[in-house]
Amino acid sequence: MIDLHSDTIYSLWCRDDGSTIEKNDLSIRKETLIKAGVRGQCLALFTPMHEHVPERKRSLSLWQIVSELHDRFVKETESAGIPLLTDPEELKDGRLHAILTTEEGAAIEGDISRLSILRSWGVRIFGLTWNYENELAYPNSTDPDIMARGLKKKGFEAIEECSRLGILIDVSHLSDGGFDDVASHMKGPFLATHSNARAITDVPRNLTDMQLKTLADHGGVTGLNLCPAFLHDEKATVPESAESRICDMVRHVIHIYRTAGSEVLAIGTDFDGIEGKLEIRTHQDMPKLFEALSAAGLPSSAIDRMAYGNAERVLSFFRR
Repeated sequence: MIDLHSDTIYSLWCRDDGSTIEKNDLSIRKETLIKAGVRGQCLALFTPMHEHVPERKRSLSLWQIVSELHDRFVKETESAGIPLLTDPEELKDGRLHAILTTEEGAAIEGDISRLSILRSWGVRIFGLTWNYENELAYPNSTDPDIMARGLKKKGFEAIEECSRLGILIDVSHLSDGGFDDVASHMKGPFLATHSNARAITDVPRNLTDMQLKTLADHGGVTGLNLCPAFLHDEKATVPESAESRICDMVRHVIHIYRTAGSEVLAIGTDFDGIEGKLEIRTHQDMPKLFEALSAAGLPSSAIDRMAYGNAERVLSFFRR
């Protein structure tokens, strides 16, 4: 498997209890990844804003935060002996690799030159926004006016520079207008690392049928997000009681497959960034999903593409 999104590094950075990527009570641990056969685990440098910054870290600038997150990524992966993916060909050696990504383009504070620093760290995927407006673009929103707004001038500069550097653009969390701008300016693939189908669950974080088809036309993928709020419309009284169920995952995957084809399918669990009663708690539970998808009629070739092949193809687009 290749998992296109997790918030494990952010979760460890927020803690002060000795947790590591080898020993923790989170969904992602080295041991479970290896036992599940995960070859590529994307670990996002999620740069929090506003109330999402731990109180003891609030004196830091966003660039200082992402730098600290990178330091934590290096510490965790080196101490655990998990190699950083530097060339997609390395995925074929059978070992677990860490894939470095970002979430929240405000991390560069509008300084496009910092993208080259991210690339020197090994970043392969750059998320333009999270849930707030930043110097690059507007986020997903329930406000139609905000949702219609696209990339800003620096946003266009960012996607041009990422293309030059060999960094893939992630449109999860982006506004619909921003999605359209990326699609109209990108010659190669881009991706939504952790987004589902809006036709099944009508929330702005999910993708419309047209967006799914556009991703497919560009050779991109969308990673199935296991967050309860993006899988169904049921409202929980508290986040911890929301259910992330395999039956809902199947509905999304089958819809995406029928709408945009097998080559747009991927996995983006959002592990350690989601709450609730998770029917898939770690990657070792993933065979349950694959069995349910097979029972629902998804061909084995499509399941293989979803689990691994499509993400490997997209990651291989830039080999610099």
